[in-house]
Amino acid sequence: MIPLVAALFAAQAQDEALVDALKAEMERAGELKLPEAPPLYALRYRLAMLDQRDLVAQFGEVLAEDATPYHGLGVELRVGSPQYDNTGFGGWENGFVRGSLAADPTPHETRQTAWRLTDRAYKEAVEQHARKSAQFTAPDDYPGDWVVMGPLTADDGWGELSGADDLKARVIALSDVFTPVGHELLVGRVVLGQEAGGVVLVDTDGSRVRRPLEETTLRAMAHLRTDDGHLLTDSRLWSVRQPSQLPSEAEMRAELEAMRDALVARADRDVLADEYVGPVLFEGPAALDVFRYLLVPQLEGTPSEVPFDSWFGDLGEAKSPVRVGRRVLPEGWAAHDDPTAHPEHPSSYVHDWEGTPAKDVHLVEDGIVRDLLMSRVPRKGLEPNGHARGFLGFRASGRVTQLEVTPKKAASHGKIVKKGLKMAAAYGRDHLVVIRRLEEDAVRSVDATTSIFSMGDDDALRLPPPVEVVKVFADGHEEVLRGARFASVQRFVLRDIALAGEQREGTFMAPISGDYSDLSPTEGMPTWISAPDILVREIELVPAGGDPRDRPVLTPRAAK
Repeated sequence: MIPLVAALFAAQAQDEALVDALKAEMERAGELKLPEAPPLYALRYRLAMLDQRDLVAQFGEVLAEDATPYHGLGVELRVGSPQYDNTGFGGWENGFVRGSLAADPTPHETRQTAWRLTDRAYKEAVEQHARKSAQFTAPDDYPGDWVVMGPLTADDGWGELSGADDLKARVIALSDVFTPVGHELLVGRVVLGQEAGGVVLVDTDGSRVRRPLEETTLRAMAHLRTDDGHLLTDSRLWSVRQPSQLPSEAEMRAELEAMRDALVARADRDVLADEYVGPVLFEGPAALDVFRYLLVPQLEGTPSEVPFDSWFGDLGEAKSPVRVGRRVLPEGWAAHDDPTAHPEHPSSYVHDWEGTPAKDVHLVEDGIVRDLLMSRVPRKGLEPNGHARGFLGFRASGRVTQLEVTPKKAASHGKIVKKGLKMAAAYGRDHLVVIRRLEEDAVRSVDATTSIFSMGDDDALRLPPPVEVVKVFADGHEEVLRGARFASVQRFVLRDIALAGEQREGTFMAPISGDYSDLSPTEGMPTWISAPDILVREIELVPAGGDPRDRPVLTPRAAK
């Protein structure tokens, strides 16, 4: 049986019936009117047709499996004018809605769903415009709420699901890696998230953009609770377009075995007893995470919504560390983002979520922010540059896609360690702290209740605790500690980089909403990043504080 997606959107025999149905309903939407309501000036439909597969295996056994296609329709409706409309103001009933379609949608059913969602979106948009107008007066230099670009037309292809049976066997086999120590691990799990298909965008400007979605993501994770109550976690992530791009099963298994053994050994390590203040060398994945959490938020330029506290009726002020002309890195450093740079990566695209052609944006030059990643939501002095990301029912925003951060020059590992030890000596220490991996909130929150993030002020950005802290001494030997967390970390840390080392690359899952604490293990938007190891002049680490009451009274089931 030919899959629905292939039947509808095969390259040489496209069936435009559903798109034609949406266009017809869009024309009829011009009749929407309410007394004294601002006019409808922009309407967009997004038709998503995705084959999806989810699988969870733990200790060699399947916990959950689902292979339900997702066929959905998103509606974005704007009333007023591009200068001032219903968007950009807090609340969830804002004119952006989504709904599901039948497993085998017909044009008639699609039109009915579009009619129902459009009617709802229009009423919400009118109410939201009234709320916004009553509580928010735009300043004189207000850039507006939307950039009208005219019709956008593109056909970037379609994605196809593959390798389902082989992937299932692999996921089960990889989760069995954790079974020999199942009596010690609380969690030993591998999660698969796979989707393929695409989205078609049509709007009242005459746009028609067809773009593929193609992603296979595996997350392996393990939890261990120590006698003193510390929750130790570690994980590995692989995200590719096609299963054929994954490493071999033997390579993945070897990596998970090493992760498992290191996690079990870490339970017997000493705990960080006292506060540490001094230089820290971030290597490998930890270095990438420092840029992910501290730099990325300063490069995504879509203005945040003006928050409105619906409980107390208080109008808040949107806060953001994003600013052009601000120094974020040392002199000579640069950063750019090009969604087309690595077409084999699932983050790559030719046209963004809004249909705008993707551009290579030079964000940082000589350490200073020169440009920002933009959607079609305007910002004074900046233009849309093809970096809008989102999903049905969400307001798209300019987001990092394939970010490369490069230093003025790189030093050898030996030189960095020597420099770090010399800097540590000024603090009266005989060792340098090295951190190679940070925790993932989406992993820690699985079967646990402890969040790794806390709220902070505008300059205190998020940096998760280290998986482990390594003390490196002048003679080369290392001591591993556990039970540490970062004290308040300011964005200014990135200006305080003393040396840069080997260039690394990796993938992380970026949340659609911007909140990492809401993510499940394979949820989010795959994002590619490249950045060097970094020696930071001063970081503060403090004891995390375990609680023996957190250790389960009953141990997990014994290994098979």
